Formats: sequence, C-alpha cells, structure tokens
Amino acid sequence: MSTVVYRLAREQDLSAMRLIQSTALHDLIAREGKDPSTMPITDQPSPEMRHLLRTDPALAWIAVEGGRPIGFSAGIVRRELCFLSDLFVLPEAHRGGIGGELLRRCLAAGKSRGARIIAVLSSGDPPAQSLYIRTGMVPRFPLFALKGPARELSRLPASRNAITPVAASHTWVRWLGHLDETIWGRRRDGDHRFWFGEAGKKCLAIADTSGAVLAYAYYGSGIVGPMAARSARLQLPLLRAIGDALGGQPDAAVELRVPGIDATVLNALLEAGLRIDHVGLFMASRPFGRFERYVQSGGTLL
Repeated sequence: MSTVVYRLAREQDLSAMRLIQSTALHDLIAREGKDPSTMPITDQPSPEMRHLLRTDPALAWIAVEGGRPIGFSAGIVRRELCFLSDLFVLPEAHRGGIGGELLRRCLAAGKSRGARIIAVLSSGDPPAQSLYIRTGMVPRFPLFALKGPARELSRLPASRNAITPVAASHTWVRWLGHLDETIWGRRRDGDHRFWFGEAGKKCLAIADTSGAVLAYAYYGSGIVGPMAARSARLQLPLLRAIGDALGGQPDAAVELRVPGIDATVLNALLEAGLRIDHVGLFMASRPFGRFERYVQSGGTLL
C-alpha cells in the first residue's frame, strides 16, 4: 500500500477535487437508495470551489496516494467562524483515517487565523457525523433541502414594502454586510461580490425609508439563497418575488436549504407544495447566528 501524502491544494487540483466530490456524492446517494444519476460524476470545477481556493487557500488540503488525489478538505474563515465547506474521500479510500487527517489540517489552519467557532453542514451519513462530533461540532438543527416548481413560490404573501433589485456596487455590498452582522454576527463582503460576479446570481432586497436593508435574497441556477431578514415574516415576500420573477419560465424549479428552526419559511414552502428532498444536519462547536431568519446559500459558503 502506498503512503498517503498531504499537501495544500493548488489551482491545478480543482478538476481532481471536483471528481472526488462528485464521485463521493454519487456513492452516498446510491447507498441511501436514491437514483445516483441525479449526481453525475464530473471533473468540472464549480465557481464555489474556485472561490474557496482563491479566498482561503490555507484551509484547502488534498490527500494523494501513488500520485493520485483521493481526498480533499476546504473551508472558509469569516472573522471568528471557521466553516468546513468540503470534506470528501473516494469511496475506496475510506480507511486509515484519511478524512480525519484532512479535517484536522483544515480546521487547524482556520484556528491559526483566529477562528473560535467551527461549523459544518453534514449529510445524513453516520460516520461523517461521528467524525464531526468527535472533533467538537455537535448537532444544532436539521437542514431541509426543499425542491419544487418556482411557480409555487407565487402562492406566498406579497410584500407591503417595495422590493428592489440589488446592483453589484460597493454601496450595496456594504449595506448587505450590515444585515449580515445583525443576523449572524459577521460580514462577508467578498462572498457578496462573488455571488454578484462569478456565481452570476441575482439579488432582491427590502429596505426601510432610511435605506437600511431589512431583508435580502439571492437566486440563480435554480438555487435560492442566501436569504437573510430582520424579521422572519419578511422572508416570504422575497420568496414570492423570486417566484414571480421566474414565473415566465414554465419549467423553472427551485431548491432551498432551510434551517429546521426557520419555521416561518419551512411551513410556508411545504404548504405551497414544495417537497423535502433530503435532510442534513447543521453542526457547530457552539451556537451562533439567527438561523430562524436565514436560509443558507448551500453547503459551501453558508
């Protein structure tokens, strides 16, 4: 058996990392008894992977055996929070503590940058959850992946406030960051610039008469999120506006990752006809944020 070598990931590793990720997810879906064709195996890097490597390169590690990449980890640091974005090992390499070592190196890099909270969105895989618990991250709430036709969002209540399309400007990024500080205690201006730019998302916002942002929501490529609001009810008219915006596309579908404690959105979407596709678990070393008013962008960037 060859020795496993661990090193920092590089730009040229992105295709191999994507292949590992999609292969591991393909295997997980098959083991859960679902149709694995819903997760095609590919080596095409996602924009999110490039963003991780560009903004937090010290947290991206890759395991190589016999010259072949077999696993990787990646994460982000946002002030005192270190979020584990990715941890994947090829199915045939699930032995010898490879995942644990990749996790240790990623989190150690985050802590060296001042992170005091570690968090992850885990799949329902018990070995993965066990690893995270042993590392100090414990379950905080379930995270529901909801899917359905975009037109169903138009059943939600309309806004009493004006909903504004957000432009990719320094001013708007600063205003959105103010709401981020209120909702989960930290800014992420670079992530907003990424969603506006490389990710190609659109953003809608509700502001008060002084111009302060009360709520915002991103959408694009069938994914809704992130979404944040100063009050839970303000999430619903934003979702309604997204449904109206996509209403001219008869086959348009949406997917959202809704925290189980965001009862306002969870109940409204299920009543509107969206269905639960799968359930993950949000885990953290200690509580943070106001997730009853927040919908994540996905598993990679929070």
